[in-house]
This record gives sequence, C-alpha cells and structure tokens, in this order.
Amino acid sequence: MVKILISYDMQRGKEQECQEYLVNKIAPALAKMGFQFSDVWYTIWGDSPEILGGGELESLDKARAIFQSSAWEKLAEGMESITENFTVKIVQPREE
Repeated sequence: MVKILISYDMQRGKEQECQEYLVNKIAPALAKMGFQFSDVWYTIWGDSPEILGGGELESLDKARAIFQSSAWEKLAEGMESITENFTVKIVQPREE
C-alpha cells in the first residue's frame, strides 16, 4: 500500500477556478484511473501548502502507472496556470 499526497497553493484571484478544476476534472479523471481522494485539507494558518489531498493505492506500480501517464501529465498541466508549488508525492510505509 502507498499513500499519494497532492499539495499546492491556489493563485490569488483563481481560487474558484482552481477548486472547480479539481472537482470537475482532476478528481473524476483520477477516479477513472483507479485513484480516489480520501482526505483533503485546507490550511488557513501557517507555512504548509494551502491544499493537501491524499489517498491510497495498492502498489507503487499502480501509483507510477497513474502519475507517470500522459493523461495525468495533461491534467497536471491544467493546474500550472492556477496554482503554485504543485507537487505529487508517493509515500511508502516504513518497514518495522
């Protein structure tokens, strides 16, 4: 199991456009590819990313297949003009 973390800051004046893009484009497209958000956090205080969303996938291979695909690259390009500091991280659990 791997955790996917997607974080970004919305550009000033583009908050509505950013939220609509996430809800209407990114989330449905990722769901079709096999990934669904389980958590979304909005930071109102501090130096953390303004938006942090996450979910889990069953394997690193599945995560790579989704987040290295041309479909994902096209979706991510749509975020470039409305966000700053857009990142995707794949976090593997520590072995105990």
